[in-house]
Amino acid sequence: MEMPKVTRRTFLKVSATTGAAAAAAPRLLNAMEHELGGKDFGPVTGAERKAIPINCHVCNIQDGAIAYVENDRVVKLEGNPEHVSTRGRLCAKGNAGMWYSYDPDRILYPLKRVGARGEGKWKRITWDEALTELAGKLDAALKEDPNTIMLKYGRNRSGGAVDRFMKTLGSATVVNHTSVCESSKKIGMEPTWGPDIETPDFANAKYVLNFGSNILEAAYFHNPLSQRVTEGRVDNHMKIVTFDVRLSNTAGFSDEWVPVHPGTDGAVALAMGHVILRDDLQDSEFIETWTNVTVKELKEHYKQFTPEWASKISGVPAETIERIATEFATTKPATLFTYRGPAKHLYGSYNERSCMMLPIMTGNVEKKGGYCLPRGMGWPQPSPEPGKPKKDSYLAHPTEYPLAGHKVSHLVPFWIADGKQKINVYFTYQDNPVYTNPGAMAVWGKLFKDEKLIPYLVSMSPFMGEETALADLILPDCPYLERWEPESMPNSLWPWLGIRQPVHKSLGESRENRIMMRDIIWKLDPDGKRGMKQFWNFKDGEDYMRHHFDNVPGLKEAGGLNFLKKHGVWPIYGKLNPKTGKVSDKTGREIKAEYGLFKKELSAADMAGTATDKNGVITKNGKAIGVKRNGKNYVGFPTGNRIINVRVDKWAEYGFNPMPTFKRIPWHEAMKDDELVMVTFKLNVMKQSRTAAVKWLAEIAHSNPMWIGTSTAAKLGIKTGDLVRVESKVGHLVTKAYVTEGIHPRTVAIPTGFGHWEYGRLATLKLKDKKSEASHGADDPDLNNVWWDDKGVHPNNIIPVVADPIGGSQGWYDTVVKVTKAGPNDKYGDSQGDWEKHYAAYKETMRYAYTGDLHRKMHPEMASWAGPGSVKHHEGGGH
Repeated sequence: MEMPKVTRRTFLKVSATTGAAAAAAPRLLNAMEHELGGKDFGPVTGAERKAIPINCHVCNIQDGAIAYVENDRVVKLEGNPEHVSTRGRLCAKGNAGMWYSYDPDRILYPLKRVGARGEGKWKRITWDEALTELAGKLDAALKEDPNTIMLKYGRNRSGGAVDRFMKTLGSATVVNHTSVCESSKKIGMEPTWGPDIETPDFANAKYVLNFGSNILEAAYFHNPLSQRVTEGRVDNHMKIVTFDVRLSNTAGFSDEWVPVHPGTDGAVALAMGHVILRDDLQDSEFIETWTNVTVKELKEHYKQFTPEWASKISGVPAETIERIATEFATTKPATLFTYRGPAKHLYGSYNERSCMMLPIMTGNVEKKGGYCLPRGMGWPQPSPEPGKPKKDSYLAHPTEYPLAGHKVSHLVPFWIADGKQKINVYFTYQDNPVYTNPGAMAVWGKLFKDEKLIPYLVSMSPFMGEETALADLILPDCPYLERWEPESMPNSLWPWLGIRQPVHKSLGESRENRIMMRDIIWKLDPDGKRGMKQFWNFKDGEDYMRHHFDNVPGLKEAGGLNFLKKHGVWPIYGKLNPKTGKVSDKTGREIKAEYGLFKKELSAADMAGTATDKNGVITKNGKAIGVKRNGKNYVGFPTGNRIINVRVDKWAEYGFNPMPTFKRIPWHEAMKDDELVMVTFKLNVMKQSRTAAVKWLAEIAHSNPMWIGTSTAAKLGIKTGDLVRVESKVGHLVTKAYVTEGIHPRTVAIPTGFGHWEYGRLATLKLKDKKSEASHGADDPDLNNVWWDDKGVHPNNIIPVVADPIGGSQGWYDTVVKVTKAGPNDKYGDSQGDWEKHYAAYKETMRYAYTGDLHRKMHPEMASWAGPGSVKHHEGGGH
């Protein structure tokens, strides 16, 4: 920002104000000394700023935050000390959140495309013009087939509003972004123990195994879990061992970093299980009581997974596997954490199950310091609710991936191109696959530029991201500081409900998403005769939120939404203790978590009208509510049979191994000596595509050289800073090298979140371009203070699609590349992919689906499986 000019007059004026502030200083200092957060004062005026509690939404973990507002402008964000999960702390991304509101290139008015798609020519129109045009397109699509209306979202924290919108239209074509996020982790966990995530009790653990997760740096669970990891290390002398291809911040913090070949975490975990079972270090009572296999069955199955077998595949010495397995099994309590590392591979769901078996077989489940179930809370939806669409949608539930309950969204462009499903109107919400998906512009850019395949593209967005730049109509959504949303995230051992609420009025003519969707429905059904308007009968966002929160038991008595408006979160478990940084109850003692959730006993009222089958499963009104074990009626685990399924019989129906196993990635086995595996990762100030336009964060990190191992670089004659050419089977890029010991020698790694060609002047470094007429009225002077000239290189164009045939995940970490020193015609920043080559990769990955010709080859142990025809198979697939 520009420094103010100081004249004698302004000096006297500031001096007088400073004197007034100084006179008030004892009052201010006293207030700050006795209150841990929750108050802030203007440094010049001394006036108390308005403090409004919210839940952050820069990443997906929804940290508790407080927005400080002065003259209807957010001047600071900090952690909410009443929030049990994040306890008054906020990460760098959260602290920079006001940039989303005040981005100088933010879209504030509806825009209609007037040039060719992607040409950047727009006309500002009124909301009525925008809604009238859109309603006409929707009407025509509804007459043909509601499923030709598609909505794909990236981050959807609308609390059910997006699904309500599509159900109101009668369309089942709702697609998320989870297959490029963590779907194979979810599909590995859900049939095993119920939830799609774990909550490790790091603070009380003595030993932690971390497979491929960067807890201390990555967006997911970074703030709440990294606090507990630090506490476990400092307060509890916890040992942490990280298996990762790269020396991440978490690996660097660990007692041991064990580099593994990409995609082989599952093999290491199985070999550790082999050692535990071979040496009788398992918890036999837990296995026999709470799983669907016996110790004998488990020992027989695990015999094949020797440390020597895993060592050949992973590169981890057999003696290291033996030692760490023994340490983990004999140190109690112990826990484990994974995220994308093991899951984002061709058979990622197998890897996830193999890893989670370690705390299961050692009985470290739902114990203090152990591997705990997530604790979340729900809320009711407004009544009446729209029913399910009449027909299923192929794109939402592709028949070739029947177990992929979180969809396979990264294959959608190819399916549309193949004519699997027709689309008339495509909505995008908080999504940017043109940048964030494999193939990027080469795949999704080609799809959106083809008006025969996507006749009408509508973007609900405040920002001109790479996908929004290809839209026909842009409806300006509100960033998170200007909208209402319900929230709960299982990111600590204490469940909570929270809200986002507008901390200042919406800028320009932007409308929060639920209002925007309501207005679309009202335009389609102004008098309610079509039966749509009844589902959108609310005045504004706050009115909608009252339907969620004013009748939640416990919260209702505390004041419902009014309580949340004041505190941002419910319940309040206690006060943050400034000496310990932890939450204390009324007696001053640290609050204690509840463990053993699966061992809660059903009451006599719960048991009334139930039936118990021969396996002990207790059902009521046709639904399993618990399980009988050792003569007692327990709640059990949230699976269909209320126990942990080590053997997942549903998988066997489709020819997949129902037991924990490992499948080598075929093209990794066939790698030549001069080939490497390319992986990607995120820096702690970056997330997906949206942080490059945030000045404070971009100033910290704005370039992304490729990590390459010292010995590998020496062979290739590459030094740090050299230009290198990276070629995959679908394209090439040119970037700079960063030579380091901190990476597996057969791997190179490129951080994501860089190399934008849209997203405003800062992200693209086109600082001299004119501001859009639909943006803020004045330029931000901070844009004149950009001192860097490197925006980085985007890697996704050269990453081919891979789909885990079980969980549907993209194999982000499966890409084989050849790295050479750049040639005379190579320019820094080049990044090119080829549609035909990407299409060939799609055809290849479909061969591994359960209907594909390579499925049997990869599963010779399932020789008795009768094939696709043996499974009851419905068009539209799904579960």
